[in-house]
Amino acid sequence: MGQVYLGFRSLLVKLAVFVVMAALLAWAIGGTLWPRTAVGIVGAAILVDGHSIALVDRLRSDGTRSRFALALLDEDDVVIEFWPPDEAEQAIWSEALSPVANPAATRGAAAFGVDGRWMVVEFGGSGRDGHPLQSESPVVRPVDGRLEAARILDQFARTDVTPSVGADVDATGEGSSAG
Repeated sequence: MGQVYLGFRSLLVKLAVFVVMAALLAWAIGGTLWPRTAVGIVGAAILVDGHSIALVDRLRSDGTRSRFALALLDEDDVVIEFWPPDEAEQAIWSEALSPVANPAATRGAAAFGVDGRWMVVEFGGSGRDGHPLQSESPVVRPVDGRLEAARILDQFARTDVTPSVGADVDATGEGSSAG
């Protein structure tokens, strides 16, 4: 019984030394053992109800794009939270337009493309965590294309009224039961 214990202890010590040495080697050559996702802010952040929100481009450590998303930023422009949240069934925003705020800075809007279909998402008000991206139900509407999405965002930034552009859908691009 004592020899089995000594064998396992020796194996654990060797495993720990291996992991530490691998981590040191990865650090020395400028990498990491576990790949990280870098986040780059695209365009300028907007203020909605006093909260800084930006479009971010998430990049994997190998340089390939992971996905676009909206992000709530702190005062140092560090991401606090992403929207839409990471979920396996979540559609990936392959294209996106930077968010805009209405003149009163009480609501925001952004546009994104999923598999060639464009949507405009509106958000605002204080949600369950006290910031606009967590509002009860952000309004997501399909539009005819990127140009139409840009036109709607431009109009949204100039007025407090957003034109009606169709049925509501959720952030995955699928039909919503609410609308």
